[in-house]
Amino acid sequence: MSGISLSVDVTNRATPLVRELLSGLTNRAGLHEAIGLRARTLTRDHLLALNSHASANRLGAKPSGHWAQAAEKTSVQSDASSATVTIAAPGIGRAMHDVTITPGAGKKFLTIPLIAYAYNLRAAAVWEAEQLFVAKAKDQSGKDYAVAGKRLGDGSFQPWYLLVPSVHQAQDRSLLPSNEEYENAAHKGVQDCFKFIRRNQ
Repeated sequence: MSGISLSVDVTNRATPLVRELLSGLTNRAGLHEAIGLRARTLTRDHLLALNSHASANRLGAKPSGHWAQAAEKTSVQSDASSATVTIAAPGIGRAMHDVTITPGAGKKFLTIPLIAYAYNLRAAAVWEAEQLFVAKAKDQSGKDYAVAGKRLGDGSFQPWYLLVPSVHQAQDRSLLPSNEEYENAAHKGVQDCFKFIRRNQ
């Protein structure tokens, strides 16, 4: 699970009235709940709008919907001291730092799909049924690499997966809203809170 904590100071963007109300607020649980709800909505909307299907589009494959699933798994918790938005989805940590992906226990390689049909299939699940096998080759620079694929009826070899020991992905801050967007969401949360207080006075 990947979790991201948001700490936003809304006082420097607040109107004098909001600053006055903030200074007189002794229990901030409701305030933090309102801020957290706005931040969660912003995060969900951003994840749903991500156009991160370059590999699927390149292969002509159906996108996996990974970030839409991440949006569904975005939650918020708040109390009198803070609000925390958590995104329970693999890979979201890449928004904050580089990520190196390695094979799971007992595995030597990651399998990178090379054809549309293989895109959303785990190699282990289709290995025997599709009679896949490993072939070694050299790229244009002469470096060795391995692919898993199958022999077609005409005798040609169809590569399905590139086999690699690891994949390094550089940080991509655009996977989450900007700090300014979170500040704006927090400020709207403050306004939501005080509208509620005024309605119920």
